[in-house]
Amino acid sequence: MPRISCSYCGLPFQVRRIETGRNYYCCSGCALASRLPTGGANGQFPVTPALIAALGVGFAYFNEVLFWTLALALAREHRAGPAQVFALISAGLGVLVWAALVVVLGRAAARRWSDALLAAATLAVLAGAFWPGLSAGRAVGVNLVLAIWAVRGWCKQKLFGKKALPV
Repeated sequence: MPRISCSYCGLPFQVRRIETGRNYYCCSGCALASRLPTGGANGQFPVTPALIAALGVGFAYFNEVLFWTLALALAREHRAGPAQVFALISAGLGVLVWAALVVVLGRAAARRWSDALLAAATLAVLAGAFWPGLSAGRAVGVNLVLAIWAVRGWCKQKLFGKKALPV
């Protein structure tokens, strides 16, 4: 199998066959990061569907962590009823964030078995967050792991210092 460089981060990797004119990415993180716009003239960003999806997932994850934190604070004050409601809201948001991250990874230009394995493993942990008892903190942790996995391409580009390619 021939070795080529990732179109985003520049790291070498192997592909089965090379097609001319096609961008190749070493991971789904690089494929996702390449779809996000970079700053244009005067620091203005063009609005793209990928950027809107990233902002929506980030907003939902922020609220998931917020409701989980509120549930913990209420539980410490021995207010079990409201704490359970906030934990359920956080866990529900956790399921939505997980599903959105899996869809985003599935639509990336570079699909790998590692993405599918991580999605299955995080789904198992997420299901464990609901049974036998509710653990909204597990959902928060699962989504953090999956979000870090999704942005690893952006991190590679920042670590290795290669300039991002135009969208």
